Amino acid sequence: MDTFRYLVRFLYRIRWWLVVLPLIALIVAWFSTRDLDRVYNTSTTIYTGMITGYNIEGGTGTAGGNSQTNIQNLMLIITTDNTIHEVSLRLFARCMMYGNQMKDNNYISAEHYRELSQSVPAEVKALINKNSESATYANLKAYEKPTMGNYIFGMLNYHPYFSINSITSRLKVLQLNNSDIIDIGYSTNDAGIAYNTLEILNEVFARQYQQLRFGETNNVIKFFEREVARLYRLLAGAEDDLIKYNISKRIINYGEQTKQLTVLDAQQINFDNQQLMDYTTTKALMDYLERQLGNRAKIIRANRDFTNQMREVAQIQSRISNLQLMSSEGGENTAESQEELALAKKQLQNATEKVRSLTQDIEAGSYSAETGVKAAPLIEKWLEQVLLLEKTKAQMVAKDVLRKKLDEQILYFSPIGATIDRKDRHIGFIEGNYMEMLKALNAARLRQRNLQMSTATLRVLNPPMFPLNAQPTNRLMILLGAMVLTFFLTAVYFLIIEMLDRTLRDRMRSERITKIPVLGCYPKDSTLRYRRYNKTIADMALRQLSKALLPHFKTGQQNVLNLLSTDAANGKSYLAQELENYWLSIGLQVRRLTYDEDFLAEDSKYIMAKDIKDLYPDIMPDEIVIIEYPNLNDNSIATSLLNMGTVNLLITRANRTWKDIDQKALKELNAQIENKNSLFMYLTEASRYAVEEFVGQLPPYTKFKNFVYRISQLGLTATENSHAN
Repeated sequence: MDTFRYLVRFLYRIRWWLVVLPLIALIVAWFSTRDLDRVYNTSTTIYTGMITGYNIEGGTGTAGGNSQTNIQNLMLIITTDNTIHEVSLRLFARCMMYGNQMKDNNYISAEHYRELSQSVPAEVKALINKNSESATYANLKAYEKPTMGNYIFGMLNYHPYFSINSITSRLKVLQLNNSDIIDIGYSTNDAGIAYNTLEILNEVFARQYQQLRFGETNNVIKFFEREVARLYRLLAGAEDDLIKYNISKRIINYGEQTKQLTVLDAQQINFDNQQLMDYTTTKALMDYLERQLGNRAKIIRANRDFTNQMREVAQIQSRISNLQLMSSEGGENTAESQEELALAKKQLQNATEKVRSLTQDIEAGSYSAETGVKAAPLIEKWLEQVLLLEKTKAQMVAKDVLRKKLDEQILYFSPIGATIDRKDRHIGFIEGNYMEMLKALNAARLRQRNLQMSTATLRVLNPPMFPLNAQPTNRLMILLGAMVLTFFLTAVYFLIIEMLDRTLRDRMRSERITKIPVLGCYPKDSTLRYRRYNKTIADMALRQLSKALLPHFKTGQQNVLNLLSTDAANGKSYLAQELENYWLSIGLQVRRLTYDEDFLAEDSKYIMAKDIKDLYPDIMPDEIVIIEYPNLNDNSIATSLLNMGTVNLLITRANRTWKDIDQKALKELNAQIENKNSLFMYLTEASRYAVEEFVGQLPPYTKFKNFVYRISQLGLTATENSHAN
C-alpha cells in the first residue's frame, strides 16, 4: 500500500510536467497533421473458376495441378515484379497523358500532377504520345535502362506512386472464403491513381496469366508438330521406297505370288515323280515287249520311214508339251494358242496313225499273214509304249524347262521377301512413332483448349470504382498517441530519475536509502502561496517532533537528546533552540549544549569524555539535555556519549543528496551505538507532502485541498476534513 501511495505522490509531484509536455506534444502533432494526406480505397473482384469451373478433361476445376495451388499462383502473379512493372509504366503513361495542372480528373489530381510534371525531365516528356497509350508505354519501355541516371529506372524504385515496392505494399490480394473469387484492394492518397492502378492491373495480370499458362503448352505443341511432320515425311518416304521397290521387282502381292509359286513347285515335284514313274514303267514294258517280239522290233526300228515318222511324232509331242507348259504357267491362254494346241494334237493324231499304218505295213511285208496276225497285238502294244515313251520324253524335256524357270523364280523371290519384311518393319517403327507423337500432339492441344477455357473464366465481377470519399484519417489517433506517448515517456523519464536519485526528500526514500526510521519532517519556508502559513506549519512540525521524542524519555533518570548530522547547515542549531523554547514553555527542565560554545570539538576533554558531566558538570538529574554535536564527516564522537543518549537524532536536509561519505559516517555511527532502537533520522527543508505524512493536512484547508489530501490518503469514500473552512 505504501508503494501505491508513493507512486500516487510521485505522479502528483510531477503533475505539471505530465500536463504541460503532453499538451505541447498535442499542439505540435496538431500542426504537423494539418495537411495529412487523405487515403482513398478502391477494390475489384475477380472470378477465377479454378475450383468449381468446368474441365473438359473430366471433373471440375482448372486442369493441371491443385485448384487451390493454381489460385495461389494467380494471386502471386498479380503481385510479381514483372506484372507491377508493366502496371507502373502504363499508370505513369496514363497520368502524363491525361493529367491536368489546373483541375482534378479521373486520372490524377491537379496537385499531384503538378508535382509529377515538375520532377519529370524534358527528355522523358518527349516520350509521351498523347494519342496512344500503347505507343507511350513502348517508348518508356525502350527508354528504361538500369542505370542511376535513368529517370524511369529511378521512378520504378523510389517514386511514391509508381515504384514497384510502393504499389506492392499498398496492394491487398485476398481469396474470399476459399472460393473461386479473389478480391484486389488498393489504397493511396490520390483517387485517380488508386482507380487507374486497379483498372490497368486487371488487364495486365490476365494477360500475364494467359501467357504463362499457354507458355506451358505452346512450346510442347510446337515440338510435337515438328516431330509429327518429320515422322510423316519419314513414313511417306519409306512407303514410297517400298512402292518403288515393288514396282521394280514386279511385286503385286508378295504373299499370294509366293504362295502360287510354292503350289507350282509342289505340283512340279509331283509331276516329276509321276513322269519318272511313267518313263520307268513304259521303258520296262517296252523292253519286255521287244524281247517278246524279237527281231520284229529291230526291223521296224531299222526302217527309215518309221524313224522319220517317229521323229515327227516326237517333234509334235514336244510342241504339244511346250504349249501345255505355257498354258500351265499362266501365260497367253488366248483362242489362238488354243487353236494352235488343237492343231498340234490333230497333227499328233495323224502322225500316230501314220506310224501305226507304217508299222503294220512293215510287219506284213516282213512276215507271213499268219505270223503277222499272231504278233499284231504285241506290236500294237509295243508301238503304244514307244509312242508313250516319246510322249514322256517330250514332257520330261518340257519339265526340265519348267523346273529351271521355277528355280529362277524361287531364287528371285527369296531375297525380295526379306527386303520387304525389313521395309515393313521400318515403316511399322516409323508409323508407331508417328502415331504416338500424333496422340501426344492431340493431348497437348486438348490441354491447351482446356487452359483456354479455364483462362476464359477469369472475369471481373466488380470492376474498380472511382473513390469519391476518402477514408477517415487516423489524425485523432495520432494526436491521442502523441499525448499518451509523451505522458508515458515523461513518467518513465521521471521514474528513472526517481529510482536513480539519492535525494532523501521524504520518509519512504530516506528509509529506503539509509535504512533508518524517520522520526519526522520539518518544512521549508514557502516564499509565495503559503508563506503566511509558515509559522503555523513550523509549529505543527515542532509539536509533532516533541510528541515523537517525549515518549522515549523516562522519569527519574537523565534523558539526553543527541542531535547529529553528517555535514553542516542541516538545521541542528535551529531545531535545538526551538525544542528548548518549546519544552521550556510547557514547563520541562531543559539544558542545551552546543559544540564550540559549551565544549570544543577538538578538545581532548570532549574526545575522551566518559559521561556528559565531563562536558558540563552542572547538569541536574531531572533535566532534559539537548546536545548538538559537530559534523560526523569532520569529527568523531565518544562512544560513551552516544550510548548515554536516550535518543540519537540524525538531522539532515530532505533536499540534499545522500552521499557515499554520509553512508560511511552512518555505518560508523551504527557501529558505536549499542541500542540500535535509539537512532532516528529527522528531515529538514522538507516539502509539504513529506510533512503532511507526520503532522496531517497542512493549511490552508480549502475544499480542493481537502479533496486532494483525502485522495492522497486513499479516502475515496470519506467525508470532508473537519478543518475545512
